[in-house]
Amino acid sequence: SGGFSNIFPAPAYQTAQIASFLKTVPSDFNATFNLTGRGFSDVSTQGWNFQVVNNGTTTLTGGTSASSPTFAAVIALINDRLVAAGKPVLGFLNPFLYANLGAFNDITVGHNSGFVCPESGVGFDATTGWDPLTGLGTPNFTSLLAAAMA
Repeated sequence: SGGFSNIFPAPAYQTAQIASFLKTVPSDFNATFNLTGRGFSDVSTQGWNFQVVNNGTTTLTGGTSASSPTFAAVIALINDRLVAAGKPVLGFLNPFLYANLGAFNDITVGHNSGFVCPESGVGFDATTGWDPLTGLGTPNFTSLLAAAMA
């Protein structure tokens, strides 16, 4: 998924990343979405073939129901380390995330289908830097922890 809000404007911490992404979008596609809306997704984690155990049976699942708890666990581990070091927890994450772009593994290949871009025949493409398809990328725990502890 991913895209731009028709309700919420882009927050200040995200505007530079959105502006950079918009340079990669074909001009005939720009009129098909809100160029000033808040971009989403912010981050990515594994979202497919996620192995879980349910009632003693191992099965595969995917989607937000798998990826969101994974990212929440990463942040919980970081907050645990912060508390152990006598530091405050992260709280509202987004400004911290966008200020630490190097703490993510950038995903630059892939696209989502759905709303069709006239130029490419697909929806949004993953590209270098933030994009609505994969956000900032997948978290690098060691780098995020170092940024939080700094």
